[in-house]
Amino acid sequence: MLGRSILISILLFTSSALAANKVITIAGTADLQGMMEPSIQKFDLNGDGKKEKVAMGGIATIASIFQNIKKENSNTVFVSVGDDLMNKFFHTYKGKAILSLVSDAGYELYAFGNHEFDKGSKVLSEALDGVNFTPICSDLDVSNSALKGKCKSYVIKEIDGVKVGFFSLMTEDLPLVTSERDVKIVSDNVTIAKMMVKLLKEQHVNVIVALSHIGYKQDRALAKQVKGIDLIFGGHSHEYVKVMGRINNTAIVNGGQQGTQIVKVDIPLDKELNVLHKKITMYKIPVGSTIIPDKAIAAKVAKYEENFPAAIVLGKTDAPWDLTSAELRKNESAVADMVNDLMRKKFKVEIVLNNAGAFRGGKVYPEGNITDTMLKEIDEFGNYAYMLKLKGKYIRQILERSAAQYDEGGLMQVSGLKYRITLSKQLQKIKGRKIIRAGNRVDDIEVYTDGKWLLLDDKRIYSVLSNSFIVNHEGDGYFWFKKYGTDMKNTFTTFYSIMAEYIDHNKGLTPYGKDGRLEIVH
Repeated sequence: MLGRSILISILLFTSSALAANKVITIAGTADLQGMMEPSIQKFDLNGDGKKEKVAMGGIATIASIFQNIKKENSNTVFVSVGDDLMNKFFHTYKGKAILSLVSDAGYELYAFGNHEFDKGSKVLSEALDGVNFTPICSDLDVSNSALKGKCKSYVIKEIDGVKVGFFSLMTEDLPLVTSERDVKIVSDNVTIAKMMVKLLKEQHVNVIVALSHIGYKQDRALAKQVKGIDLIFGGHSHEYVKVMGRINNTAIVNGGQQGTQIVKVDIPLDKELNVLHKKITMYKIPVGSTIIPDKAIAAKVAKYEENFPAAIVLGKTDAPWDLTSAELRKNESAVADMVNDLMRKKFKVEIVLNNAGAFRGGKVYPEGNITDTMLKEIDEFGNYAYMLKLKGKYIRQILERSAAQYDEGGLMQVSGLKYRITLSKQLQKIKGRKIIRAGNRVDDIEVYTDGKWLLLDDKRIYSVLSNSFIVNHEGDGYFWFKKYGTDMKNTFTTFYSIMAEYIDHNKGLTPYGKDGRLEIVH
């Protein structure tokens, strides 16, 4: 009963605050990722730092919590800040199921995330037909897309005599992380935010809320540059902040991911309807199994699930996908070549370096159907693609680290680069973040530059892409990325979503064979 007791205590606190001041409550989620039913999550139930596996989330339970919040404070607005259109509900129902359920649950305002565009603006537009919430697209030009007339530049809600203005912000990486081309980013986040604050203030709003899908780090940077935003309710970075951010008079929260908690922010005002910034308070309400789900919505979810096919077919492959350990860790892999080439083209980098262990599955998938389950098995860890800049001399050392991990998960599969490993030569040894013995197993390193193969230049800075395990966690001992990399950027795009998006647009994905980019000399 812990989840229910937490919810009750939060609501009681809100009730006492309401007695003293008018309070506007903004509550909602970010990055539901298509998780309409509960899923097993590791969660600290007792606040003692120990995480247990428990069922969390589910749109029917979210709806129940929303109803309770609204009963305690009718001055509440429920929001989503995007990336809800993902996974099996999206692949099967093209967004209509998810957005219909989101609408039924009581969401009122919706700021798009980049994944809403994974199947194009036409699919998104059709999914919006009949919903009760209002989409906002402050920094998007949708005039040449199917979304024309389907979203507003801003929204002003008058709630109990208080005018609350809302605008949205999309990640500036939208053209990079999605293939959508009919929707354009109007301008950078800071410029749009300043423009929106000015416009809303001219209309004498009392509270300004930015619904942001740019990531918590970028939200904080925005707050330092733009005055006048009372609350940034953010998404995209998939994190529940432990403590609400405060920069100047701007409160900053993030809606986390998969709907495991609802983020609720109370904004009190004085008698003149000025925001009492120091008294803005954030609560996180666990969406746990102790809360009774909304029966009607639970029944609707169950009906959708009844109609799921045994396997969700995304497309076709005309050749087998060999994901065996021997193929990935001892040889050039045709599947890794294919996926790495997709990443290099999508993110327009010069070099892709992904460890063999990032590609899972552990078997040969036959030619024929590519299913949702197959891609999830291959991207078992849900790695994000990271971009950065790195000097050639460090890339050389990274490849020696790769050579030292022949027959292990640390062997680097590549794109935009080719190299040879001679196993009989001296292997590199490292201790912590230091090389204690240089290796010389690697030679013939070439990079595909300006349409031709050129020798790796130790002094040149290259644009590189790898994955979160390698870059952020220094996995398999690869400390160079974090220690020496510059301009580091998390795309928040997984191997799974990159493959799924390509397959959706091209109806298939087939390995085209090896081209000699990794040569092993025994």
